[in-house]
Amino acid sequence: MTILGALIILFHPSEAQLTRAVAMRERCDRLLVVDNSPLPDARAAMMLGEAGVALQHHGNRNGIAGAFNCGLSTLFDSGVEAVALFDQDSEAPADYFTVMRERCASMSGRAFLAGPRIFDENDQRFLPELATSGLAVERLAIQTDAPLQRCAFLISSGCVVSREAFARLGRFDEALFIDHVDTEYCLRALLRNVPVYVVPSLVLLHRIGSRSRHKLGPLELTTMNHPGFRRYYSARNAMQLALQYGLRLPVAIVPNVLTLWQIVQILLLEKHKAAKLKAVAQGVFDGFFGRMGPLERTRPRLAANVARAANAAAVADPAMAGGMSTPEPGARTVARAVPRTWHS
Repeated sequence: MTILGALIILFHPSEAQLTRAVAMRERCDRLLVVDNSPLPDARAAMMLGEAGVALQHHGNRNGIAGAFNCGLSTLFDSGVEAVALFDQDSEAPADYFTVMRERCASMSGRAFLAGPRIFDENDQRFLPELATSGLAVERLAIQTDAPLQRCAFLISSGCVVSREAFARLGRFDEALFIDHVDTEYCLRALLRNVPVYVVPSLVLLHRIGSRSRHKLGPLELTTMNHPGFRRYYSARNAMQLALQYGLRLPVAIVPNVLTLWQIVQILLLEKHKAAKLKAVAQGVFDGFFGRMGPLERTRPRLAANVARAANAAAVADPAMAGGMSTPEPGARTVARAVPRTWHS
């Protein structure tokens, strides 16, 4: 039977998120929690310590990619054969580990990535499962009775990485920091012949962004409402993926189409249009010229603006600040002020 571990990444977690992390301890073979908050979270250390859950503080060094690499290396070094990655916002179904352990056992000794279907609670719909030939993408017709279906992309939360896959693919790309980190890993899997599977019988509840729906004449449009710094990372990393993989896998250009759609959303429906559009433009520029890494290094002025806004929000509403945060590794004084969502 496969030894299936779990890795949960925290970033200023709420009490409910910590309670959910503690509950996972009894369901997986080995649980590791990585606190990616800039400073150690005392409440997390206390709750997890009392429950006997292993905790590492990573301090948001190199973003979500760095936290994944830290946790995966630790778990694989401890003898785990496959690791399930989880965002603190995700809620795994009760049978997740039972089903996923069986799927892993059927592929024992092989390199693979496997994940559940994702139901976005904000948008109240499933994320599309996609297949690709490398040239274009198409929506996968889900066969609910199939144990596994080959697909092209998975989001990181709920995704299982086998030991052999980690050995063949290597570490997550820390230069990306956040956004499209999982997309890049799946592109790498396509190039290195590591199969990617969706498990149709498993559904993971997840929250992506702060979605809102708008009526525009006869159309109903959904916006993500990400702040400017997230728009920056998304646009920058999408451009970098196109340059890095586009000649070998033209499908790598698709994230840039999503950047164009984000621009439309911002222009038509979102607030703070000028600041967000400027961040997108800076991201495209930096991605094209390979200026990668955390925002405070590539765009210190934008990072300073994020910090000022975060501090102002914390002063105006300390209670709100307690449940919010910023992903900037150096912004220790604004640790709980900007809404955090780092899908990808």
